[in-house]
Amino acid sequence: MAETKKPEAPKTEVVDWQKQLNDMAIATAAAEKPSGNWVSFKSGVLSIGGNQIKGNKIDVVVVQSVFENQWYKERYDAANAQTPHCFALAELDDDLRPHPDSAEPQAETCAECPKNQWKSDPDGGKGKACKNVRRLAMVASADLAEIKDAAVAIAKLPVMSVKNWSTYANQIANVLKVPPLAVITNMSVTPDVRSQFVVNFELVDRISDGAVIQGLLQKRKDIQPLIFAGYDRPTEAAPAEPRKY
Repeated sequence: MAETKKPEAPKTEVVDWQKQLNDMAIATAAAEKPSGNWVSFKSGVLSIGGNQIKGNKIDVVVVQSVFENQWYKERYDAANAQTPHCFALAELDDDLRPHPDSAEPQAETCAECPKNQWKSDPDGGKGKACKNVRRLAMVASADLAEIKDAAVAIAKLPVMSVKNWSTYANQIANVLKVPPLAVITNMSVTPDVRSQFVVNFELVDRISDGAVIQGLLQKRKDIQPLIFAGYDRPTEAAPAEPRKY
């Protein structure tokens, strides 16, 4: 008797599950971008989450600070703000390189980028085409008792205020031997002849409660996706309509 052949099992397409997971992760990251209250210094008025701060000053704890470089293809207009075409975020200046979300990366690293060199400002002068700023993550000192649930606010310091922060943070580290996370800082905004306004930082008190410090250290870990969050791609300006005569 002839042997009957068993019907072949239908071929199943090999599924690249790793690629599917990667695609899902990208989609999730785009849909679930971390959010926080933004600190605004517009026109020299201090506000957080759209709420103006009385007296233009507030006591905070700066949980983390990072370097941020921003390059705008078109002239920056504060009244009609665009997202930068190339930007970089890093804890150390030497580690700055275009963020993966940058629409038009200008170099491999910021150190070698021609847009990040002095006298590269297209408007002339000694400045740079790229803006070197700081991004700070902070919580209000009034919320330290409930640090786990404390809201985090993100501030982007204007270029002319970066030196104030750098000098302050350096003094805290050298004199008190602690990072800004371990002290309460008064942040204020005051008028300035050269730049209209500046952001100032002043020591209020050192934090000695170990439980609060532990809570702040945990908060620092929790906010990593927030403080290193990128920008949406910049939108191209709509072409001007032809003039009608």
